[in-house]
Amino acid sequence: MLKTNHDCGGVVLVKDKESFLKDSKSFNEAMTKLTTHLNTNFYTLYRERHYKDIEPRIFVEEMLLDGTKDPDTYKFHIFQGLEDCYIQLTADRFTNYKRTILDKDWNLAPFGFLYDNANNPIPPKPSELEYLKRLAFVLSQMFDYVRVDLYYMPFAKGQKIVVGELTFTHACGTERLVPESWDKKLGDMWKHTSYNRGSDEGK
Repeated sequence: MLKTNHDCGGVVLVKDKESFLKDSKSFNEAMTKLTTHLNTNFYTLYRERHYKDIEPRIFVEEMLLDGTKDPDTYKFHIFQGLEDCYIQLTADRFTNYKRTILDKDWNLAPFGFLYDNANNPIPPKPSELEYLKRLAFVLSQMFDYVRVDLYYMPFAKGQKIVVGELTFTHACGTERLVPESWDKKLGDMWKHTSYNRGSDEGK
């Protein structure tokens, strides 16, 4: 898998490296996509401070598979490192994208994101849910809000759990909630740490 390190969506899946390198059309399309992402500055576009000083690069990583399919992603939205979190389960990301929001006890959350399918049945609870939560909480302890993304692959050899990323501004802070009242409720859960605006002023 090829991916950029400083933005969102700069990903190219390579299922067969030899075929990919021989197919000039696929290779050139991939390079064009990655070059476009390398020239994208998320700080300039969305004022996401943590992207400001990252040097854009292309990473080459092992492509994660849960058996023969894309692994499900468990995204823990955690405020102040407290256990009263919400879990965003993303499944079939590259084929039949589904997203479900659950509470820490694996019940449907009282809110969703605008474009989610609220009629999705509750997915089966993963056998390693408690371990996933503990891992997410450990990784969240330094931050007033963070989304901890974990890949859980029960059908992979050795039953893998992999840390995907830590995200500090989910969807650039612009994703709409349903019902809208939960926008404020989640905002009230975030006791934002004060910081010095300093070098950002006037830019």
